[in-house]
Amino acid sequence: MLNNKKIKQFNIEDIIKRKIQFTITNSIFDKIEYKENDEGELLAYNEMLADIEIMCEDEFVSKYLEIVEKIGIQFDNKEILDEKEIEKMSGYNNAIVSILKLINPIHEYDLNENN
Repeated sequence: MLNNKKIKQFNIEDIIKRKIQFTITNSIFDKIEYKENDEGELLAYNEMLADIEIMCEDEFVSKYLEIVEKIGIQFDNKEILDEKEIEKMSGYNNAIVSILKLINPIHEYDLNENN
């Protein structure tokens, strides 16, 4: 999967595609143990890959910050109790945050936490 692009030609689509490829093919983590987490990650990456084609930055960031906030509320309120669903939603959330913080590192932090 080596590319010979100049680094300045490397974009968010390339990053998301590499994250998908890594999630599918990695042998670092036990595939059975991380099955639900990987499913959540792949779901998020594929959704974001589709959205980058049609959305501007502000729209993309707003959509995914809102999703992360909703997931956080669900976790805080213990609305998700099934262990497999918790793992899947954790993977989904973490994938979104990993991309958002590439766009702007501030997105790694919950700025509404103290409001």
